[in-house]
Amino acid sequence: MGCGQSRSEIIYSVPITSPEEAKGESAIHRGLKVRDQLITGFVDAPEVKTYQDVILRSVRLFGDRDFLGTRVASSDGTLGKYQWKSYKQVLEIATHLGSGIQDMGLAPPRKEWQDLELRFVAIYAKNREEWALVDWASILYGYTVLPIYDTLGPEAVDFVFVQTGVTTIFLSIGQLDCVIKSKEAGNANQLTNIVSFEIPNTEQRAKAEKAGFKLFTFEEVLEAGKKKKLDYTKVTPETVFTFSYTSGTTGTPKAAMITHGNVVATIGGCRENPSYKIYNTDVYLSYLPLAHVLERLAYCLMIQGGAAIGLYNGDVLKLKDDIKELRPTIFFSVPRLFNKFYDAMKDGINKLTGAKKTLAEKALSTKLENLHRTGSVTHSLYDKLVFKKTREAMGGRVRFMLTGSAPISADVLDFLKVAICCPILEGYGQTESCAASFITYFGEPDAGHVGGPTYSVEFKVVDVPEMDYLATDKDAAGNPTPRGEVCIKGKCVFAGYYKDAEKTQEAIDKDGWLHTGDIGRINSNGSLKIIDRKKNIFKLAIGEYIAPEKIENIYVTCPSVAEVFVYGDSLQHFLVGIIVPDKNAIDKFAADLGISAPFEELVKNPKIVAKVLEEITAKGKASKLHSFEQVKKLHLETSSFGERDLLTPAFKVKRHEAKKYYQPQLDQMYKEGLPEAK
Repeated sequence: MGCGQSRSEIIYSVPITSPEEAKGESAIHRGLKVRDQLITGFVDAPEVKTYQDVILRSVRLFGDRDFLGTRVASSDGTLGKYQWKSYKQVLEIATHLGSGIQDMGLAPPRKEWQDLELRFVAIYAKNREEWALVDWASILYGYTVLPIYDTLGPEAVDFVFVQTGVTTIFLSIGQLDCVIKSKEAGNANQLTNIVSFEIPNTEQRAKAEKAGFKLFTFEEVLEAGKKKKLDYTKVTPETVFTFSYTSGTTGTPKAAMITHGNVVATIGGCRENPSYKIYNTDVYLSYLPLAHVLERLAYCLMIQGGAAIGLYNGDVLKLKDDIKELRPTIFFSVPRLFNKFYDAMKDGINKLTGAKKTLAEKALSTKLENLHRTGSVTHSLYDKLVFKKTREAMGGRVRFMLTGSAPISADVLDFLKVAICCPILEGYGQTESCAASFITYFGEPDAGHVGGPTYSVEFKVVDVPEMDYLATDKDAAGNPTPRGEVCIKGKCVFAGYYKDAEKTQEAIDKDGWLHTGDIGRINSNGSLKIIDRKKNIFKLAIGEYIAPEKIENIYVTCPSVAEVFVYGDSLQHFLVGIIVPDKNAIDKFAADLGISAPFEELVKNPKIVAKVLEEITAKGKASKLHSFEQVKKLHLETSSFGERDLLTPAFKVKRHEAKKYYQPQLDQMYKEGLPEAK
């Protein structure tokens, strides 16, 4: 939409049934284009049934185009330009690799649960070319990939080894010690083969062999496959393509089984919408963990469209340099990074003075007004005069971005749209639904909702009476605004949790509906707004239910808050919190209070703690939190939760682990009590 156009509302979904008030649920909603039938595959290529079909089709269509790009470091450590492998080259290497795995017997069949015969291959590494090669080899030869990542934590890694009995793991040499420790502790008894992406030194080889491992290099497996190239294994839509371990926020990880059919349905549902069209001229920067379903889906989408995927250098702190070199056209990320972009760009504008500042403020207000009125994110004059640098910060040619995995502030999203001059889509999904369930469209003028269902998904909301959310709810004007637990149905819904029928039945009901645990509101245009969380609720001693994630999502929008963990003891009557503060905000508080001290000392200063508490309380009040939902005491932490292994791959707090880690601080805050209670 252009600047001069008037606003027209986007219709995201329409009801295809009547509300079933007797059952306490809303009407079922689908996208307007698929109101009669959901998409389960590729409309223009019905022969594509599996993800194996997808990659082979892409090689046929885009064989000579760039596919995987890696920056190679020089002898002094300086990263150079991206060096590329084409779709044909990747297929050839993956074929040799898959043949080598099979010929060396590295992925023997296992049949331990519900007549499923699975051949496991584990991968333990950051995103890199070899990760994608093992993934493709597994797709071609019917192996099931077990992605392992650091944020699972050592206990969860042990659990994966024990649960699956996997015999072979591909890894970066830096992960070798962790795997050896698991073996020595008796948690990886069946894990016998390690394939290292790097050439191990004498000491590393000796340590692995002493622990009882056979240590191979990646090149050795490739050479075995070159000598004995084998035919691809026939897979079906029901074949389990990958496990995706979802640790959630409590308990041991759950192995969500994602099938080839799940992936094809998810891709098919996205590619039919023009807003998500991927072209073979697109370039994507891969930095989010490939072990997580969001990045895995991003790969699937890029591959089916023939896009080029440039891999980051392995250090998120140097991501800016990768962006500058690659100049991506598509960028997926999470609110944590987008918030950093926002802070840096906003700070740059705030530092301007005089006429430059006046012009920047005028440009920003004009573009924001146009965005809210028409959905436009570009301006023929101001994009050249004011926003050239902010657009260049993302490489200068990004045509759309996507944020997912957690809520993001509407102010941040709106600012970035107009500053970077490109649409930013907001998505919502779960591991159990292959990540892509809801997404906003290009030209969306309003932030704060997750758009409508993709074309492979239908949804409804179901009453949660204990939290006062009902499908019969109405707004202040009397218009229907159904609220309740979001339930999803479609071929994208996963096959279940491996060796956990009980949790599978909790997640998927007898009619095939996936119960997400998230509370949503269906808006008048069929879009969905996530407003609360059913899971992880608890009662305080005063008898009130608390949904901590809702409170955290409000507090984290405060300038002084980088990360937050809200906790309540059911025997206590108030909430306490652990906050990782923003250093710049703390320094400003200190300056205002006339306090001079290192950051580590400032976070312990009662006056500084009081200022942060004052800020989050004001934000909570403005967001209409009840008094009992407000945190009453705080502990400020200097290190991020990620450094403590207290975040899930989706950057959500691992509540159980965070409670254990911060138990002394939580106990101390409750011991001190509230001032009025003394």
